[in-house]
Amino acid sequence: MALPRLFKDTLALRLALTTLATILVIALIGTAFTLLNSNLARPPLEHSGLLNEAGVGVRMLDAAPPAERAGLAKAAGTDDHFIDWFQTLPAAEAAVSIPPGTEGPADELRQLLKDPTRDIRLIRAPTLPPDSTLLFHDGVRMPDPRIAAIRLADGSWAVFTVGRQTWGLSRTQRHGIGIVIVLLSIVLVALVSTRLLARPIEHFTNAAERFGRDPKAAAIAEIGPAELRRAAHAFNGMQANVQRFIEDRTQMVAAISHDLRTPITRMRLRAEFVEDEEQRDRMLGDLDQMAEMIEATLAFARDDAASELPTPLDLTSLLESMADEASDAGHDASYRGPAHRIFQGRPVALRRAFGNLVDNAIKYGESVEISLADTGDGCQVVIADRGPGIAATDRERVFAPFVRLEGSRNRDTGGTGLGLSIARSIVRGHGGEIHLENRPEGGLSVTVDLPG
Repeated sequence: MALPRLFKDTLALRLALTTLATILVIALIGTAFTLLNSNLARPPLEHSGLLNEAGVGVRMLDAAPPAERAGLAKAAGTDDHFIDWFQTLPAAEAAVSIPPGTEGPADELRQLLKDPTRDIRLIRAPTLPPDSTLLFHDGVRMPDPRIAAIRLADGSWAVFTVGRQTWGLSRTQRHGIGIVIVLLSIVLVALVSTRLLARPIEHFTNAAERFGRDPKAAAIAEIGPAELRRAAHAFNGMQANVQRFIEDRTQMVAAISHDLRTPITRMRLRAEFVEDEEQRDRMLGDLDQMAEMIEATLAFARDDAASELPTPLDLTSLLESMADEASDAGHDASYRGPAHRIFQGRPVALRRAFGNLVDNAIKYGESVEISLADTGDGCQVVIADRGPGIAATDRERVFAPFVRLEGSRNRDTGGTGLGLSIARSIVRGHGGEIHLENRPEGGLSVTVDLPG
């Protein structure tokens, strides 16, 4: 039984599930942070136990003789709070009276002292002079202290100082942490879900690019949402049709080339009986050219290197050997570039491609300069000569099969017009590109850009 469209693995369903997963993660993290919020919060003063400490200290000083109060106050202090005793209120101008009935720590303290009218004043630390004794404890300045003065029964004062609270988090800190956690969770879920969603598309794109470089590439795996599976299925059908077309063309050209060999051989035998030596030589020359064209056409159609497996090779060694071979044959040839450059490619095919380019440079330019350079995302090979160059209007046309320019590039120099076509086919099969450009100092420069 077919599933309803709503429950099929479609792109819309995956997007909906991604959104739902993000919302659920946010809700779960928000709930967990809310439950932990009370444990992370900085407790208010009335819930910290400090008011009880202050109440005990005030009652103790009220009951002690004045001569002993300073010592007792110092002994009652802890790491969290300090008590000092003064006969008169220090920094009275900075003290703000907290009237009875005001909700907050002051009234809590009055209730603990069972004295609802007790005079309690708040001393604001920012209003005190920088050298005020109320800002120092044991000779060390306290950062941002909270200071309260409590009047004793005989009119003297107990000054209760609380240093900056170091435990717990303030409301601003807790809200900031909560926002950061929620944002990080959203980003994490979005990255994971979009990665899962984009992976089939990435596979499809890579397979399409691979087919552009290699017509014999394997079919694309039909995975992912329904829309992408349909696209992959259609692409595989198109790829199979293209591969069949190439195979049929190759077989047809091979058959024609094979059949042409027989009449050419008969014509060569007949030409041998021609008495006119000049006519005989011309006929044999034409037959040689026909045979050469047939062999080149057959090699081009078969693309012998297409089935060759890519393997790591040293481009430097390949190019240097070509320059050395040209030099040994008496031509002006040179190589410039790194000592080693490893490239993943098909050695036979690349030798054929670069060999065609080097041969063209020697035939039409009398010399060849080969250079190799890294480009960051690949490498670049430049093969330059000192010939007449090629007009801008002809630089694309010369890549077409059997195209030979008139003038310096004619039949007398040899060749069938397939060299550049084969070279570009091989370079593109490696994911690269080739283009021509005239040199300012004269000659032609052939640039081959290869990835990786």
